[in-house]
Amino acid sequence: MSNSSQNTRTPSECSQSSHKPNPLDQFPDEWNAPKSLIPRYVFKICCLVFTWHGDLHWLHDFLKEGNTWEERHSRYLTQLNQVSIVQGLVLTTAAVFISSNPPLVKEVNYASSASYACLAESLVFSLFGLLFQLKVSASGFIFQKRNVVQIVTEKRWRIFWHLLGLAVPIIIFCISVVLLLIGIVLSGLASHSETVRLYMSITFAFLGACQLVSFLDSPCCHYLLNLCYTKSDKWADP
Repeated sequence: MSNSSQNTRTPSECSQSSHKPNPLDQFPDEWNAPKSLIPRYVFKICCLVFTWHGDLHWLHDFLKEGNTWEERHSRYLTQLNQVSIVQGLVLTTAAVFISSNPPLVKEVNYASSASYACLAESLVFSLFGLLFQLKVSASGFIFQKRNVVQIVTEKRWRIFWHLLGLAVPIIIFCISVVLLLIGIVLSGLASHSETVRLYMSITFAFLGACQLVSFLDSPCCHYLLNLCYTKSDKWADP
């Protein structure tokens, strides 16, 4: 009789145990902008840089939608693995340039001081980029868990640190690619051959135009334009 009485539970108790309170049902007060002037502007800048939003209300709506935290982290780790492959190619290319002598020194001299410095820096950033990508991939499985959300989102500054930690491998990757391109451009522009300089200028002008067209057609550009139009409409309203 005692065991049966302990196992019997009323429907109200079952509903209370099944419906656990979600700490993100209401917008946390810790996510609001600071009241002080300088911390408030720092908070706004961090929101725009890391999230492209003016506040953290989007994150509150985002976390309330099922398993979006796990899905987004899983997608990011998949893309980061693809970036690691390209980062390895950049590392190999920079290593080949700095470890070999140019076959035509007068035409293309990538062993000059400026080009060699950029290529060497690209090699260093590529190496550290792979290490940071490995670190984020290893720790990403921990942040991917749902119970980590409460720890990361407890304070607004923890959210920014988390986003910065995820963005560091991408930032290092972009720096390594830019340094590699600068080293190649300097080796071409410093050439004694006018034909090489002309071909180099035409090539990078064409590639720059293609990059501009691809950016204008990207969702990133459309979002920035919509954000600027929204801000201008708000300022225009009395």
